[in-house]
Amino acid sequence: MVTEEVFYWRIQWAGRWMLTTRRFTERDIRREHPEAIRIDDSRQTVLTPETFQERVQASAAASHSSPDVRYNL
Repeated sequence: MVTEEVFYWRIQWAGRWMLTTRRFTERDIRREHPEAIRIDDSRQTVLTPETFQERVQASAAASHSSPDVRYNL
């Protein structure tokens, strides 16, 4: 299973500091906003299954997971 950590970020946009409206990985946010500051309390783990067996397991676990874990099914 592919695991990524995503966060909300504080970015500078049009001369003002603001929060992103969705979560991004560090690699993705740094492309456009190298000055971005991570909001540590907003961490979410995204799990993407690669095999059929992992998809079955993720489907069963998705309804019981915590808000800090998201499955891409």
